[in-house]
Amino acid sequence: MRKRYFILAAFAAILLLLGGAGAMMYSPHARESSAPVEIPVGASLRGIADILSDHDVVGNRWVFIIAAKLSDKGTRLQSGLYLFPNPLSIADAIDILAAGSHQAYKNVTIREGLTLTQIAQTLQKHAGYPADSVLALARDRTFISNLGLSVPSLEGYLLPETYRVRYDERLPDFLRRLVRANDALFDAEATDRMRELRRSRHEILTMASLVEGETRLAEERARVAGVYYNRLRRGMLLQADPTVQYIIPDGPRRLLYRDLSINSPYNTYMYAGLPPGPVNNPGHEAIEAALHPERHEFLYFVADGYGGHTFSRTLDEHNRAVAVYRKNRRN
Repeated sequence: MRKRYFILAAFAAILLLLGGAGAMMYSPHARESSAPVEIPVGASLRGIADILSDHDVVGNRWVFIIAAKLSDKGTRLQSGLYLFPNPLSIADAIDILAAGSHQAYKNVTIREGLTLTQIAQTLQKHAGYPADSVLALARDRTFISNLGLSVPSLEGYLLPETYRVRYDERLPDFLRRLVRANDALFDAEATDRMRELRRSRHEILTMASLVEGETRLAEERARVAGVYYNRLRRGMLLQADPTVQYIIPDGPRRLLYRDLSINSPYNTYMYAGLPPGPVNNPGHEAIEAALHPERHEFLYFVADGYGGHTFSRTLDEHNRAVAVYRKNRRN
């Protein structure tokens, strides 16, 4: 009789424990702080449970471990920086970790050819960095010098890509990442190539920005770079529209004849040679084109009205191409 009593008591205790664990597993647990929690790469199940318990994300680490092991998700918990909802149940915590969702990151895409001002606006909209702060730091001579650069601003040195931004990443650290990504493109091979071209990194980035501003077609980039290098060798004005777009206050827009007479060293319709610096932030492909221009005899190009350009060797050829473009535009 006594043995039967103990069995029933033990069975009842197990049911109570399971019921309590079940209730704890699905009951939302509220915590004081909603700060992100980092789960490092390679963390064990017990390690994850300890982290969640230490940050008060889950109310009981053992219930978390048991529930994770009993589910089919226990071996699929992912690392990351998580913004867990508050309150949160243990079951929901397991689901979030298995899916790798609710990350405290923002993916910010910086498109090729954006100016420093446009990048500042993009970062304000998608990463929360004030545009004024971005522009001020990107023009801060001390900050730029600490990056190992001797330039007046970071225009051209911020590599366009999609970047993952942590919720707590400081603006100086983020801009440093963009510059370092640009640095990585100028490896030993690129340095040798610059020596062959007798061009500095600043000049290559400036040329790349002209290419980026002129065409979006991959097959045209090296050809456009070749045109500009040909004109430089002959002492011709570059007459590059992106340099004028850079100095008009209400751009980008269709250029007018009066824009070509703006007195600025960036106006390549008035001043010979490359402009003082990049007029946007070129991407990897445009930089490659500036380093490896196509060899040809073209000196002119004009839009063909269909997204590409017509390239010409002589002014007569170019004038005929311009006439065709204007006819296409009217039609």
